[in-house]
Amino acid sequence: MTAYFGFPVSESLKKNIEIALSQTSGGPLYIIRDKVSLGVTDEIVDAAMSQLANQLPPSDKKDTIEKLSNFIRSTMQTLMKQLLGKAPDDKVLTSLNFLTLSTNTKDDQLRVSCVLPDALVSRLKELYTQVQAGVNDAAIREELTTLQKQMADLCIKHFVVDYCETLDLGFFKRNAMGLANSATIKAVHFAINKLVPSLNAEELAIFAKHYDSLLYIAD
Repeated sequence: MTAYFGFPVSESLKKNIEIALSQTSGGPLYIIRDKVSLGVTDEIVDAAMSQLANQLPPSDKKDTIEKLSNFIRSTMQTLMKQLLGKAPDDKVLTSLNFLTLSTNTKDDQLRVSCVLPDALVSRLKELYTQVQAGVNDAAIREELTTLQKQMADLCIKHFVVDYCETLDLGFFKRNAMGLANSATIKAVHFAINKLVPSLNAEELAIFAKHYDSLLYIAD
């Protein structure tokens, strides 16, 4: 059993993932790889931030999440469009193998996922349970802030850095990847540092419930 951060995918992305994994697209594999890459980039931002914002009551904190999610989505989409493109099938297979390692099924739903340390997931779930039970003192908020950033860093490394290592990149594209990765980490850390300490009890409970649904154990 392994601990994951992961999100259910849309039907259109699921279909493209299944085609990519079967390698039966009927054309050059880079085309379906690129569709999946852009789809995952869009839906991970939606799962991690946009869906959370949609659940929060109107406030400046909700507005902050929406603005940052739009910034991160735009940054990552721009990056992927710069890095992806025509490539021979044998080069694309490395990316498709990475995709195989980044998907699993939980509760009969295909999820795009990232392996996380068991101890990190276990402690986060303990904190989420406490927050949803109404415990949200300064110590819990401080620990939650720290662990959320740790989780975010690991997810960004997996979905950005590790994935881009499967692409055939030259110096300038690697430099672009590094800059986009740094900008994304900075934006995510800013969001966590700003939000977790300032959310009221109701908002923090929504935050905890949302992220609790994205952490799970699977074979």
